[in-house]
Amino acid sequence: MINSVLIANRGEIACRILRTCHRLGIRTYVVYSEADSSSLAVQMADEAFLIGPSPPSQSYLNSESILKAAKKANVEAIHPGYGFLSENVDFAQACTESGFIFIGPSLENLQQMGSKSKAKAIAKKGGIPVIPGYEDSQKNLSKEADLIGYPLMIKAVMGGGGKGMRRVESKGEFQLSLEACQREALSSFGNSDVLIEKYIPHPRHIEVQIFGDTHGNLIHLFERDCSLQRRHQKVIEEAPSSLSPELKERIFEAALHLGHLIDYIGAGTVEFLVDQDGNFYFMEMNARLQVEHPVTESITGIDLVEWQFRIASHEKLPLNQQEIRAEGHAFELRLYAEDPRLCFKPQVGELWIKDIPKDVRIDTGYHIRDTISPYYDPLLAKLIVQGNDRLDALHQAEKALEQWKILGLTTNIPLLKNLLKDKNIVENKFDIGYIDRNLPQLMPSQNVPEKVYVASSLIKALLLSEDHLSPWEEKRNWRLDGYVPLTFTWVCEEEIKIISLTYVSSVPKTIQGKMGSIQETWIYEPLGPIHATLSGNTLFCSTYEFPFWKRDDHISVIYEEETYNVSPHSPLFKHSSTRKSDSFLKAPMTGKVSVVLVTEGEDVKENQPLLILEAMKMEHLVTSPRKGKVKRIFYKAGDIIEEGVIAIDLEEEKDT
Repeated sequence: MINSVLIANRGEIACRILRTCHRLGIRTYVVYSEADSSSLAVQMADEAFLIGPSPPSQSYLNSESILKAAKKANVEAIHPGYGFLSENVDFAQACTESGFIFIGPSLENLQQMGSKSKAKAIAKKGGIPVIPGYEDSQKNLSKEADLIGYPLMIKAVMGGGGKGMRRVESKGEFQLSLEACQREALSSFGNSDVLIEKYIPHPRHIEVQIFGDTHGNLIHLFERDCSLQRRHQKVIEEAPSSLSPELKERIFEAALHLGHLIDYIGAGTVEFLVDQDGNFYFMEMNARLQVEHPVTESITGIDLVEWQFRIASHEKLPLNQQEIRAEGHAFELRLYAEDPRLCFKPQVGELWIKDIPKDVRIDTGYHIRDTISPYYDPLLAKLIVQGNDRLDALHQAEKALEQWKILGLTTNIPLLKNLLKDKNIVENKFDIGYIDRNLPQLMPSQNVPEKVYVASSLIKALLLSEDHLSPWEEKRNWRLDGYVPLTFTWVCEEEIKIISLTYVSSVPKTIQGKMGSIQETWIYEPLGPIHATLSGNTLFCSTYEFPFWKRDDHISVIYEEETYNVSPHSPLFKHSSTRKSDSFLKAPMTGKVSVVLVTEGEDVKENQPLLILEAMKMEHLVTSPRKGKVKRIFYKAGDIIEEGVIAIDLEEEKDT
């Protein structure tokens, strides 16, 4: 068995690999960027090496720095995880030439399957049905798109994880979508090449986990259904699927046939689209470990990372096909730091994971208190649950989500809850476009309960004095016939709310430090007298309790299992309905300016693309809110811009 390894990745997959290594007694080393200097993976490893600045192109995609760290650590092997350089042939070859074992497929396998275009050609030659498309010269893409017809899909040749992928509805959208895919592909995988495929309506996304060893043995570990996606990125995966046993067997045979055609070694996933008539089409093969591998581990009881190490050590597969069994049903839910209500806008900044589900598997790369960087994927954690059957597993997932309490940032937990309760999803009636088509119905409510604002005001009032002294000693406004009401103006979900509290009395309290126990009575007219108790990071009020986290003037509070991030109103705040007349357009998120699409002095139309921001390895289009003239552009391509900072000065169109 390999006894030392450098993990050339970050986040939850680095931590996932580390856990297996610790169990097997393998000495571990990790690499990290400047943004990840205090990450969980760095703390879990035996030793860690800084390899560059925060952008992936200067760190996790920098093979030279990674190999330098591996040589310094004097390890036997390098594990690339998934994404970044995991399917990069040049990196794998450099590892081998430098004397390291590359924990992944053979170089030949990567050359054959690492490119979607080559993989499709091999599958087609082997008699496996493939999606019609074009995978040749990058010079003829527009012409070939016209021949294929719309709608169609553009996909990064070396990509995965929904990066570098766009659905294009018409010829007019093609060029902009193509350029966006190429930029995302280059940023995420170091290769900008793309291919084009005919769009298959309403399919299921089914993938088969296969494993091969260096002794010629090849097996499958059943299938996963990954059809619940948003923006071509998976949100919920499950195993097994609802396909008929006969169709499953045909797909298993096709996956193994492809593996035998190339003498595949190691962990790999063969991905198919299955249409409504039961026809299946090969899409690609991911020659690496998948993000969703835990659902396969759950139903088979097999540690796939351990198998990777054993195969890389030239051991035979631990089990043959007949010995592998699937039991129960498993789900993986991806928890993202993003706001589904704002087109899944990535969230960056500090967060506090206050409570986590018990008795379930959680794969994460974050500490309980951590900071989300704009440079990487917004995946916070993966929740993996198992039940006796599908409905039992759904119930386990619902119960686990109710226990998850995260403060500080908006997450997709409310959306995940709605997905698990959706009638069609419960009844297994969905396809890969289901979430995107039904987003308005699946979206969490935008209504902020009034009690959230009241709780935030009480928290702020109770914390006015750092030492929690009596009201007579505190610097509250007061008069002989009673206290002047304290008024707070809050903003949450673009809603402005004014709350006025009147102080009545206090009762004896125990001082427990800066966040001690305080009990006071206030009056808020719609609710009447309120007895408020502050203890640690929880406000107790009437029959409710509000876990909270106060950072500066911002308060993150949980009410009825949902998190609300409340901020004091600022004169600079503008509601979305009033922003159309605002001259200054601000960055909607922190990120890198990929492309500026207009020039100073140019007349623009409403909804015309102005610039493209890259945040968390995805591109986000900033469009014009109205007609006008570009007066000044404050940033150029390559610049980092912070959320809320003015990006463009747009003069309003003058009436003539």
